[in-house]
Amino acid sequence: MLTLTTTRRLARGLALCSSLACAAGSPAGLATDPAAVKQLVDAVSLDVMSEASVDACADAGAAPQAQMRDAWVAWRERHQLAPLRTVVADLMRRQGSSAPSWTTLTEPMRQRVLADPAPDAACAALARDWQGPGMDVTALYPQARAVAAALVQAGIASQPSTPPTAAGRPTGQVLLPSQIPALAARHGGGWSVISDEAALRQLGPVYVKGRVTRNADHPGHFYLVQEQGDRQASQEVYLHFDAEAWMGREVVLRGLATSLRDGSLTLSSAALVRDPSGLAPSPLPQAPLARKAVLLQRVSRAPGQGLSEKELAAIVIHGEANYNYGTHWEEDVRFLLRDGTLYRRTEMPPDQLDVAASRRLEPQHWGRWRAAGKGYEMQGQDDDGRPGPWKAEPHHAVRPWPADTRLEGSYSRGSFSGSLITGGTSSNRSIRFTRDGRFERSYRSLSSTGSLQAIQGTVISGSGYGDGKGSSSTGGGTVGTGLGTVTAVSGTRHRDDGASRRGRYRLGGFVLALDYDDGHKERLLSFPVYDDQNTVYVGDGSLTLDK
Repeated sequence: MLTLTTTRRLARGLALCSSLACAAGSPAGLATDPAAVKQLVDAVSLDVMSEASVDACADAGAAPQAQMRDAWVAWRERHQLAPLRTVVADLMRRQGSSAPSWTTLTEPMRQRVLADPAPDAACAALARDWQGPGMDVTALYPQARAVAAALVQAGIASQPSTPPTAAGRPTGQVLLPSQIPALAARHGGGWSVISDEAALRQLGPVYVKGRVTRNADHPGHFYLVQEQGDRQASQEVYLHFDAEAWMGREVVLRGLATSLRDGSLTLSSAALVRDPSGLAPSPLPQAPLARKAVLLQRVSRAPGQGLSEKELAAIVIHGEANYNYGTHWEEDVRFLLRDGTLYRRTEMPPDQLDVAASRRLEPQHWGRWRAAGKGYEMQGQDDDGRPGPWKAEPHHAVRPWPADTRLEGSYSRGSFSGSLITGGTSSNRSIRFTRDGRFERSYRSLSSTGSLQAIQGTVISGSGYGDGKGSSSTGGGTVGTGLGTVTAVSGTRHRDDGASRRGRYRLGGFVLALDYDDGHKERLLSFPVYDDQNTVYVGDGSLTLDK
């Protein structure tokens, strides 16, 4: 059985101390004692891994996930882990791209939970662990809190801050995330970004209720979500402050709406409402809650154990450009089954689709199809499996790869997110195949501020590159200030040997199998998009042969 005692043993292997806080030249005392600093890092490592286990249990659909989250929140509050985590996160931000990644700990933990044949029992056991001596952080790492204070006092880390608490018993109406569209419509569609003063004039203080969660891609960014069983509001309340202390808790906040759109609200100058008894629910209509995304592993089976060839009538695709906030080529792939049903979430090859599990857990990805002349008509379903109208679709059918197909050349795809005015990121990803069965994946990205910042004397850019030989990143720029400009450039950093991006490949049917030189494997949906080999679909999008 997986336990958090195992987690604690894994956490000891993460060597963050020397790269984060034991730098030469820092003031004497606990801040420079490697053993003491390691206690702080180990305590925070345990919190990070515990949160990863909570998320994994939610992704696995384990029944005790809500109780597990509440147990984790109580445990980290009992040991005051939030400020410790804030200090370590600040140290990692100061290190930039050279900072170590938590992924080396969280991903093995996550995969252990997801691979457990009895996730309900495993997650219940993990929740119980927080009550035992093996997870008593205060006793295990008695110097952690003093080390964090010493690092702040020495100027190595910033002082953790928690937004204030609203005084008294506030009155008014409390808003839920699902009511954001109605609020935006009442105010002419809302506004993009305004100052606190303008937000105070527009709406005055607003009260919102939701559960605090973090952005998985940017762990220092937080927002409020509204959940009910397997449903969640599509709208989010972005928090423009450090909400680490409230992570996982359902709270009521008072603040100013500095942005308001149909799908989101940004809250600044916030305070926690400890006594919400004087607040009444907002009468605004709520948008329907959507089903939470289901992890692909929950609707996948072992290769060859999913949708059989005799059940599959065709695989069809349609692509078109999307110029909304950048330039992207988007494609819609669907599996058409011989029984007249269709499936439209297609990250895995069809022979791995668990049809029964998918129909039960994600009915919104299913529908029906019928032939119409030389094309198709299709009928989608909503989150409850209710059918929608029939529509003509522009999709075309594709062919599978002949067994042991070999390709030659590099295939790539580019995109741009952002605008020339506010800045953005251009990226390119590619995969090169050789006739002897080898492949090499590569990526390139370039981010830069836009003309709006350039007018003020600020130009900042960064780039990243990776291929079968390794990866690197470079950043730098000029920042305009009232006293002139300040220029800074960070050096290029090489981070790996590229083994995770090269290896051997096999093509056949609708499958591209990749065996990487570092030992990991992938099995991706793949097919020639047209009758030639100039455009190939790989995983979640098509790539075009470079000529």
